[in-house]
Amino acid sequence: MNGTLRVEQSCAKALTGLMPGQIRFCRYHQVKRCFVPLDSYPDISARPIVATEAQGRTMLSSLRPLGRRIERTMRNSVRAATGRIFQQVENSDSLPALGSDSRNEVLLLAGENWSQYNFGVIARLRRERGIKVAALCQDFIPVACPQFFGDGEFVAKFSAYAEFLIRETDLVLAISNATRSDILDYASSHGGMRGSIEIVTLGADLPSSQHAKQPDGLSNAQAERFVLSVSTIQSRKNFDLLYHVWRRLTEQNTPGLPTLVIVGQPGFGSRDLLWQIAHDPVTRDKIVILNRASDDELIWLYQNCLWTLYPSFYEGWGLPVSESLAFGKYCLASNASSIPEAGAGFAGLIDPLDFASWCNAVVELMNSPDQLARLEASIRAGYQPITWTKSAGEIANKLSKLSAKNPAMHNE
Repeated sequence: MNGTLRVEQSCAKALTGLMPGQIRFCRYHQVKRCFVPLDSYPDISARPIVATEAQGRTMLSSLRPLGRRIERTMRNSVRAATGRIFQQVENSDSLPALGSDSRNEVLLLAGENWSQYNFGVIARLRRERGIKVAALCQDFIPVACPQFFGDGEFVAKFSAYAEFLIRETDLVLAISNATRSDILDYASSHGGMRGSIEIVTLGADLPSSQHAKQPDGLSNAQAERFVLSVSTIQSRKNFDLLYHVWRRLTEQNTPGLPTLVIVGQPGFGSRDLLWQIAHDPVTRDKIVILNRASDDELIWLYQNCLWTLYPSFYEGWGLPVSESLAFGKYCLASNASSIPEAGAGFAGLIDPLDFASWCNAVVELMNSPDQLARLEASIRAGYQPITWTKSAGEIANKLSKLSAKNPAMHNE
């Protein structure tokens, strides 16, 4: 499961527990132009967290009956009328007939929103039927940094979504101050923002497990002493830096150099890097890439690693950083965008372009086990991890307030 899906799944599960009877799930049917109800959110927690590109295609294909690319919409109905919003919208001139209480209903878009919906239909539901629209925005990276995306069509779709966010939503929930700033910067250069924008903090707890297990792709020798980096392997994540750090330190015969374990699926811009790692005799025994890991395996990796690394150039939050801290593990992380927020003062922050500083930081942690122990003790004593239940509580509270607002406040 990639980060977007993990956030969507975790929010859906937690909101279901917090708002029984008040929340309904649906997916948008692109052909019929309608919202189709679901009995519950699609539970993909038992599936691998990450997979190879081919495995990812298979996983998504198997879930398409529940919505293309796990497309689904979380809909909050704080008052009684919950069913009528899901009536079919068969064409642009046919909208579901809703009662007078529809203005207390909120449609929450909480996933890969940029490619899933007909925004014109949602806008008409808001304007003509009084439905309030909220969206959880995980990042604005395709607009802020389009160079990290190889598909121009994708960037164009996201740009259309960005326009929808600032023009047609009543509430945008940003997952960091950095993402909020990105949205406001975009809005200021595109005519302003219609609705409000608020921040919610993501949870960092993985599903509880009594069966944490060592991944099959990690040998016992490698598992004795390793560091961990979790993320989709793409150019934005800056894994090239970690590869070159480990290559330099291996060439220098650095004593005690731990194995670098990377958990992630291939993404844009990773082909050349993965080829180099696979064929480099210098780092062959020092870098392990796991393209898939179950929750049980990821929990084991977090529990048993020496520390974690996250050198990304740009993020909407930085979930692997907060997950690392939630396990009491120190993280060497980039100082860019939202990552310092995820680090909460407990991560080591380094310029993602400063190769020498990354090398020095790795060597310092290797050679100073007492210092690493003090850093971990500080995390255990002071870091306050946010659970998905608490994160969902923030979302539920903001949706309830939106539902209770006077509709007249939102009319153009």
